[in-house]
Amino acid sequence: VAVDANSFTSEELKKALAKMKESEKAERKVSFLFLKQCTVRKKFRPIEQLKEEFEKLNMKIETDYEIMVTLISKFNSSASTLDEKVAALYDLEYYVHQV
Repeated sequence: VAVDANSFTSEELKKALAKMKESEKAERKVSFLFLKQCTVRKKFRPIEQLKEEFEKLNMKIETDYEIMVTLISKFNSSASTLDEKVAALYDLEYYVHQV
């Protein structure tokens, strides 16, 4: 299809050029957002992966104080055997020595 350059007014050409610039800006913006999103994805792990890793590391971390309270309870318990009480005392000695 042949287009006669003289068939467009200067105003129509300005509008067409403005539309081209707007679409180019929009394309650059989308491209920038995509690159930014890719950078963020490389920097951080997905929440699903983090949840799985925390489940694998399901460890209860106790302070020395909490451990000593547990050991004292074990020592004072009438259900504990003599060996368990002796073990509790040895473990308590270790923790008290640190204090």
